Amino acid sequence: MHEVKLLSFDCYGTLIDWEAGMVKALEIIKGKYGLEEDLHRLVDRYVQIELEVEKERYRKYSDVLTISLSKLLNEAGINPEPEDTRLFVKTLPSWPPFPETSSVIRQLKELGYKLAILSNIDNDLIAQSVKLIGAEFDYIITAEMTRSYKPAPGHWDMLLRVSGVERERVLHVAASIVHDIRPAKRLGFKAVWINRRGDTKPSDVEPDYTMPNLEPLPTIL
Repeated sequence: MHEVKLLSFDCYGTLIDWEAGMVKALEIIKGKYGLEEDLHRLVDRYVQIELEVEKERYRKYSDVLTISLSKLLNEAGINPEPEDTRLFVKTLPSWPPFPETSSVIRQLKELGYKLAILSNIDNDLIAQSVKLIGAEFDYIITAEMTRSYKPAPGHWDMLLRVSGVERERVLHVAASIVHDIRPAKRLGFKAVWINRRGDTKPSDVEPDYTMPNLEPLPTIL
């Protein structure tokens, strides 16, 4: 894959361990309201709710987080206090990178590749996450910039415009089939699926590579 010039990454779930961050936040809710559901299953349900909220119309991601968490808790029989519906917004900047994230990103940078983040996020929220990763990205494209959410094509369209790199020379790396891998392949990009949970691949999409984490990424380039 010597022709690749630019690697684009989803952030949350790919570079940042957003499930761990959400579970930790939900533990606070559990302690306050006596939540009995399995927290990892609640995170899976949250992802479904968030996707539907994002489809309604463009809102800032901080509002998407608040609305989606409120809906999730309502489904669980909880009528949360307003401050608790913003728990994801408050804690997101501290959600940790995956253990290999920083070293792999630095290695790719040292190898001379251009690097980008394409994220369904607000500008202010992603800034702290990038600091935690501790590596430099050439381009950061957010939902606030495109005023759309993946799987809509706005992030990829903007990346091609601002980078000047041809579509065939971009490799997109992400954990979400729905938000990233399926649309990236549909748009003609090469794609690496980071399958951290060992999920079964849907039959309607074929990533160019599948990996359990970011560690093997430099070896395929």
